[in-house]
Amino acid sequence: MTGSGFEKTFFKEVLTLKAGKELGIEVYYNGDRELTEFKICCYKTTGNSWSYIGMYTPDFLLVKRKNDEIHKVVIVETKGSIYANDPTFQDKRRFIETFFKEQNNQAYGYKRFEYLYLEDTLSERDRLNKAYNTMTAFFKEDISNA
Repeated sequence: MTGSGFEKTFFKEVLTLKAGKELGIEVYYNGDRELTEFKICCYKTTGNSWSYIGMYTPDFLLVKRKNDEIHKVVIVETKGSIYANDPTFQDKRRFIETFFKEQNNQAYGYKRFEYLYLEDTLSERDRLNKAYNTMTAFFKEDISNA
C-alpha cells in the first residue's frame, strides 16, 4: 500500500474494528489513481446546469458481499487538515455525499452506498468511533443476520 501516513494509520485502525471482522467486511485501499478503477466523475451545479469538476478517487472502500456480489459499500476519505479545505475537494465531497449517494441508492432500490469522511485532526479514538458507528449503522441488517 502506498499513500500518506494518515492513510496507513487508518488502514491499520479499521482492520482492528470488531464490527468489520464479525460482518466479514472487506477493506480495500483505493487511493492510488494509477492502480484503481473505482473512480467517480464529479459535477457541480451552477444555477440550472451541471459542470464537470473532475475525477474523485476515494482512499478506501469497505465492501460487504451477499451471494458473492458486492451488496454494500462505504466510501472512505481520509484527509489531512491541510488539504481538507481545498475548494475542489469540497465540491467533490459535496457531490459524493449528496447526489452520488442519493442517485445510486435510488437506482439500486436500497441503501447501497455510504460515505465516511475522516480528517487527521480527529483523535484516534474519535476516528475509530466514527468508523465503527458508520459501519454498524450502515451494515445493521447484516449484524442482525450474522
